[in-house]
Amino acid sequence: MNIVSMTEISKTLIGAPLFADVSLGIEEGERIGLVGRNGAGKSTFLRVLAGVLEPDGGIIARRKGLRTSVLPQSPMASPGMTLCDFLLAGDSPSAKLVREYEDAMHGRPGADGRIPDGRKRDVLAQRMEDEGGFSLERSFSSLCSEFGLPGIEACMDGMSGGMVKKAAVCRCLAGGSELVLLDEPTNHLDLYSIELLEKKLRNSAFAFLLVTHDRAFLEAVCGRILEVERSRIYSYPGSYSTFIEMRRERWNALEKADSRREAILKIEMKWLNRGARARATKSERRKGLIKDMQAAALDRPQDMGAFASGTRRLGKKILELKSVSKIYGGRRIFFPFSYEVNKGDRIGIVGPNGCGKTTLLGILSGKIAPDGGSVEKGINTLVAYYGQTADELPRELRMLEFIRKQAELMRLDNSTVLDAERLLERFLFDRTMHDQKLSTLSGGELRRLQLVSVLVTAPNVLVLDEPTNDLDIDTIELLEDYVESFEGAVIIVSHDRAFLDSATETTLAFGDSGSVSLFPGCYSEYRAALEDAASGPDAAEAAARTEESAKRQGVQGPEAGRNPRGRKPSFAEKKEYDGILDEISSLEAEKAGLEAYFSSGRSGSEADKKHRHYEEITALIDAKTARWEELSGIMGE
Repeated sequence: MNIVSMTEISKTLIGAPLFADVSLGIEEGERIGLVGRNGAGKSTFLRVLAGVLEPDGGIIARRKGLRTSVLPQSPMASPGMTLCDFLLAGDSPSAKLVREYEDAMHGRPGADGRIPDGRKRDVLAQRMEDEGGFSLERSFSSLCSEFGLPGIEACMDGMSGGMVKKAAVCRCLAGGSELVLLDEPTNHLDLYSIELLEKKLRNSAFAFLLVTHDRAFLEAVCGRILEVERSRIYSYPGSYSTFIEMRRERWNALEKADSRREAILKIEMKWLNRGARARATKSERRKGLIKDMQAAALDRPQDMGAFASGTRRLGKKILELKSVSKIYGGRRIFFPFSYEVNKGDRIGIVGPNGCGKTTLLGILSGKIAPDGGSVEKGINTLVAYYGQTADELPRELRMLEFIRKQAELMRLDNSTVLDAERLLERFLFDRTMHDQKLSTLSGGELRRLQLVSVLVTAPNVLVLDEPTNDLDIDTIELLEDYVESFEGAVIIVSHDRAFLDSATETTLAFGDSGSVSLFPGCYSEYRAALEDAASGPDAAEAAARTEESAKRQGVQGPEAGRNPRGRKPSFAEKKEYDGILDEISSLEAEKAGLEAYFSSGRSGSEADKKHRHYEEITALIDAKTARWEELSGIMGE
C-alpha cells in the first residue's frame, strides 16, 4: 500500500528545472536509494518529499497521519543544548508528547502559558504509557549507548560533527516513524557506526528513502534505486548493482534507437536536399517528420574528463615516521609508532571518530608537528593534502582567479598541457561559471574544484582525508581510476568502504586507546581477519578481545589480522617488523618515566590519571611484544 504518492511533481530553483513531471509512489516498508550527479536536485527532492519545500506543480498525497522523520545532511545543535534536548527536538508526535510531559513534570509552562496542575500531569502520564512515550526515552538511551554517545544529559557543546550526526541518527531511528528520509547518512560517521546503521535499516519495519554516494551502503540496504538525471527521475527495482546493470541496458537501448534515427534521418535529408522542385511535390507531413527526428537526438549527459596530474620524480626517501606520537589536552591520541612510506604505497587509515586519523594526516603533510618523534621528508617529495571539507578555500575569489593562483598551466602528460580555462572545462566547470565567486558554488562543486586545485600542483604523494565527502558517484569512480594509475604514494582516511577496497592495499588501524596496528590488506580483508579471529580455535577469548576493537575499527592487539605461519612475510609485515622494537623501546622509556614519578609518592587526580596511563602502556607493551614474537616466527628468526 502506498504511503506517499507523487503525481507530475516539478521543482525549479534559481531558474534551473531540477526535476519535472515526476510521478511515483512509496510503499510501506520500502527501501529506496536516490542517486545522481552533484546539483541534480537530490536534496531538493528530499525536502519536497518531506514537505519542507512546496513543489512548483503536481500533487503529493500522503497517508493520513503519516509519521515522518528527516535526517539532514549537516545537523546542528544549539549552544547549551543537552543530548536529551536534541533528541526531543524532533517533530514526531512521540517527541512532542515527551517534551510536554517533561515540561509538566518540571513545572514549566505549557503551550498555553500555564503551569500544568496535578490532573494535567496525570493525563500526560497516562498518554505516555498508552502512546509509547516512556519507550521512546528507553529507545533513545539504548541507541545512544550503541552508537557510543555519552549519557543523554550530556551537553553537546564541543561535540564533533560525527557525534552530532550520530545523535541525529538516533533521533530518526527512535521516533516511531513510518517514513524516514536520510540525506547523506554516512557522512562524518566512522566505519563501525555506518555498519551499525546498515544493520538497523536492514532490520527496520519503516520505509526509508536515502541520498548517499556510499555504494557499499546502497548495496547493503536498498531494494530500489531512483536516479535523478537531466530533470527526470528514473526508477530501477533491485539493489545498487542491479541498478548499474539496468542503467547500462537502458542506455544501450537508447543508443541503438538513436543510431536507427540517424540512419533514417540521413536518407530523409538526401531527399530533402534534392532541390526545391522535388521538395514541392512531396508532403508537408514528411518534412515535419524530418524536423521531429532532428529534434529527437539523444540528449547525452556531458562526461567529465579523467582526473590527471603532471608527474614529479620521487627520490629514494619519500616519507619516514620515526616513533611519532601526539597528545592533545593531556590525552594521548596515539602511542609512538614508526612507518616508512614507499613508492606505490596505497595506505588506508581506519578507526573511530576522534582517534587521531586526521591528526596523523596533518603530521604527514607537515601541517601539524608531532609531540614526539620526527617526520623525515625526501628532497623530491611533494605532498598534496586534500582535506575533508572545502572550508579553507578563499570564498571571495572567483573560480578562474583561484585556479590561476595554483598554476597557470597544467601538464597532464608529455603531450597535453591545459591552461586554467580548459582545465576547468575538463572538470565540467563551463566558461559561464569561471567568473563566479567560490561563495556561490554548491558543496559538491567546491569539493570538485578543491580536488582540481590539489592535482594542479603535480604531487608525488597524495594525502586524502575523507575524499569522497560531497562528491557524486561518477566523480568518486574517476578519482578511483586516478589513484590506481598514480605513480607516487597515496594515504587515505575514508569511511567509504568501496573506495577503500578499490584504492588501498594496506590498512593502518587505530584503536581508541592510542594503539596503531598495520594490516597487509584492504579494509574488507581487515574486517574478515577480525571475524576470523573471533571464530578461531580460541573463539571465546578472541570474541571478547575483538568485539570492542571491531566496534571502534581499531586493532587493539596483534591477534586481529594474524597471518598463518609457514609462508613468506609480506612487504607490510617486513616494515612493521623493522619498526616494532623501536616502538617497544619508546614505550618502555615512557613506562620507566612514570615509575620514577610514582616513586616520589605523589597522589591526587593527576597521579590517578598517570596510573591509568601506566596500565595502558603496560598492556600495549605486552601486545607489541607478542606481535614482535609472531613476526619473528614469520620472518624465520
